[in-house]
Amino acid sequence: MSASVVVRGSGSIGQRHARVFRQVGADVALWPVRDRGPAGAGAVDEATGARLLDDTTGPGAVRGAALVVVATDTSRHVADALEALDGGAEKVLLEKPVAPTAADTSALVEHLRHTLVWVAAPLRAHEAFRHLRRLVSHLDLPASAHVWSQSWLPDWRPDRDYRDSYSARADEGGVLRDLVHEIDYAGVLFGAPTLLGAAVETSGPLDIEADQAATLLWSTDRSFTVTARLDYTTRPTSRGVVVHSPGGRLEWDVVNAVVRHTTPEGDTTEQVFDLDRDRDIVMGTQARAALDLLPTAPADERIARGAPATLADGVAAVALCDAARAGAPGTGLAPSPPEEPS
Repeated sequence: MSASVVVRGSGSIGQRHARVFRQVGADVALWPVRDRGPAGAGAVDEATGARLLDDTTGPGAVRGAALVVVATDTSRHVADALEALDGGAEKVLLEKPVAPTAADTSALVEHLRHTLVWVAAPLRAHEAFRHLRRLVSHLDLPASAHVWSQSWLPDWRPDRDYRDSYSARADEGGVLRDLVHEIDYAGVLFGAPTLLGAAVETSGPLDIEADQAATLLWSTDRSFTVTARLDYTTRPTSRGVVVHSPGGRLEWDVVNAVVRHTTPEGDTTEQVFDLDRDRDIVMGTQARAALDLLPTAPADERIARGAPATLADGVAAVALCDAARAGAPGTGLAPSPPEEPS
């Protein structure tokens, strides 16, 4: 019998989760937040092929579900995750970020079943990321890294006015929350961060109240110095990381799915990971790992399988964003220490 998955929230990311979990063989039901009227027996969502639930049938489907995916607005994440845990779901996969601020996560972190919560982190599911991690583990230290994700917000959802999206809202959007994936994977690669400084830009070419760009600087417990540039204000899209060390340079071009390794002598090798260009394939890797593993599995096993982040890791990334917005250097909640790859 296939695993039962309930996706809470039917926006673009909720629909993608529903489609991807069906592709990996799960029995998927979609529970929209916005009222579509009663979902009669046999009702199916046309966009995803998933069974449709409503507020009458949703709680029963959550009870005993192998996984509940929370893909609602950020302001609801904690409440919806708690509802799923209390409703009897075996595990929860929570979309990023965990909550608008780390303080908002306290009820979830203190829940008796909090160790059963995953936090979506699909960049960890890229083959290129796992390859890069193996290379990073062999670098001579100390080293430095620059992480970036730069794009043009109006291009994200061309069929919708970006000013009406959650990204534009100061209380739950902005680049620090939207692009928290970069902070998460940097923690896996380079170690737990201590923020040294940040410049957060709320003015710019976009007519929104949320932060449009941010530049961060932090050090880690593994002798890395890291800078990050996150923005909604750049075209064309560029995303990646470059690492400099006494032993050479490493680069991950996320958009083109390429990892480059340059030796101290200047010789460069390049590896292309074609499957990483297909977002559904990447999310399928994450989906299978979320179903097969527990968040309490050893870190090396989770990372090797392309599993999502743990709740502790997700809260740690949000805490670093909080410190950046506050303009005060400080240490975020330390994520689980990454294990060396075998």
